[in-house]
Amino acid sequence: MAFGDEAPEGYEIRAASADDAPVIAEIVNEVMVAETGMPWTTTQERRDKLTSPGRDPRLADVLLLERGGSAVGYVQFVADAETPGPVVAFVYVRPQLWGEGLNAWLMRLAEERVRTRSELEPAALRVARFADNRPAERLFVALGYGLVRTFWMMRIALDGPQPPARVPDGIVIRTFEPGRDELPTYTALAEGFAEHWGGPFGSFEEWRHLLVEGEGSGFDPSLWFLATDGDEVVGAAGCRGRSPRSEDTAEVAELAVRRPWRRRGIALALLHSAFGEFHRRGIPRAELGVDAENATGATHLYERAGMHVALSWEFWEKQLSS
Repeated sequence: MAFGDEAPEGYEIRAASADDAPVIAEIVNEVMVAETGMPWTTTQERRDKLTSPGRDPRLADVLLLERGGSAVGYVQFVADAETPGPVVAFVYVRPQLWGEGLNAWLMRLAEERVRTRSELEPAALRVARFADNRPAERLFVALGYGLVRTFWMMRIALDGPQPPARVPDGIVIRTFEPGRDELPTYTALAEGFAEHWGGPFGSFEEWRHLLVEGEGSGFDPSLWFLATDGDEVVGAAGCRGRSPRSEDTAEVAELAVRRPWRRRGIALALLHSAFGEFHRRGIPRAELGVDAENATGATHLYERAGMHVALSWEFWEKQLSS
């Protein structure tokens, strides 16, 4: 199948918009169910991402459609509009069309869009696959990508009463107060994720849109736990009562502690606060995603808290020539 900015014969492409959120969620979930046995997103989440502040207008998400018909593929771009760095492209094609070269064509389209966006600057594109997806691995190798990072989905069964949160002297854990805690919580999380692999944390406006105000955020202030030292927020665990992957699974969406307050048990206390509240509400399990090579030792913390690896995915990267 020859590559060009024109779609393959029988197909057409166009930029995705917020109005496409239902069909995008459908495509993403079809792919995820085929690969993992579970859905991954919601229409509301997709609409939030498509309307998020800070999106780079040079990298509009792309829908692949059967000519005159339904959407069969989707490319989501993740890039910081203000900060140069690698772009991530998540490529989805409905499972019934796997093996027809559409994934490869969309990846090449993504490469061309990133080259155009970067102009004369060095450009890198990252793509992702679940660790046991061998066809994706063969495709990535054939197109010149190399493995750069592994992430895990970790889970815990909340079968019985959870350990109490043991809080260091001088630290208080409380829940989030809307109208007061947005900026201090963001500041603590941004500092806590400063060493995180994968690019900048994102702006306050983007964080607030996706995690607090968005219709797909599942924001519940009584499930956001803040560690404070006096009036200062020094760590946070942002949680929601159910995951897009399962309605009976809670999610720890963000967990971080600022560097000067690390190695004191605060992160574990935040986790135990969350797990205890999940159990009190009758939620039988919880999950979170983590960089398997996290520099802060997060994976060991989660294992110590009783979590186990349930799923693994990888990022692969290619340096693009101009």
